[in-house]
Order: sequence, then structure tokens, then C-alpha cells
Amino acid sequence: MNVFKSFLIAGMMLLLLAVSALASTPNPTPNSSGYDVLTFSINKQYTATTAGVVRFKMPWPAKLVTVQATARASGGTTPTLTVDLKEAGVSKFTTPIAITAGTVSEGVVGTIFRVADEAVMTVDLTIGGTSPTWDDITVVMIVKRL
Repeated sequence: MNVFKSFLIAGMMLLLLAVSALASTPNPTPNSSGYDVLTFSINKQYTATTAGVVRFKMPWPAKLVTVQATARASGGTTPTLTVDLKEAGVSKFTTPIAITAGTVSEGVVGTIFRVADEAVMTVDLTIGGTSPTWDDITVVMIVKRL
């Protein structure tokens, strides 16, 4: 019986390790170095699709850990908003972030998760619906310096 319990406990530990490996956002320890948070507050009302609403040069080479986005409020009939992060015009996501007002949504970073030094990055907004409005959009990038 003791051998069975040992195998059961070992199996449960492997299962827990596998589940923790599937977390959508890696959580570095508090003393991990090299992580930076880049926050972009887009404090304006948007009513139409806008390319390059944020445009900047990446100050160092980095690995893109995660990108989150939120909007304070929306209006109109069935307003839709997606946020896309691009490097030199190429999306960093498998699909852009779909936003619901008042919630935080996370993007799924594609296989191209490295960002080159001095790369031109843009944030594009795609807005749909009837008379849509989106207010105070915030985009947060978490990167690890390479």
C-alpha cells in the first residue's frame, strides 16, 4: 500500500507541475531582474479604427512576456474594439486583443515574441459597431530585457 501511495503522490505532483506550466502569463519572482512594464494611456475618445494610435521605438531588445489592454467605457450599439501590437507593421499576436469595457483582456503572443532593439512598435485600434465610442484605453506591455 505504501508503494501505491508514493506513486499516487508522485503522479499528483507531476500533474500540478504540468498545470502550473500552462499558466497564460509567466509570473517572475519579485527579485527577478530585467523585467520592465511599459504602460500606454490613450486618454481620448475613439469612434473609428485608428492605426498607430501609439508609436514608439523599443529602447532595447526584449522578449515580449505579455500584453494587456482595457478600456474604461464604451458606447453605441454593440461596440467592438480590438487592440493589436505590431513591430514594423507585423502583429505580435496570434489574434488581436478583444476588449470589453471595464475588464482587462490579455493578448496571446504569437511565435514571434522577440522585439528587436530600436524596432518601431505601434498599437492599432480596430473599432466596429453602430456609432461606437471607446474611452480611455490603456495598453500594458511586460517585457524582459535580452
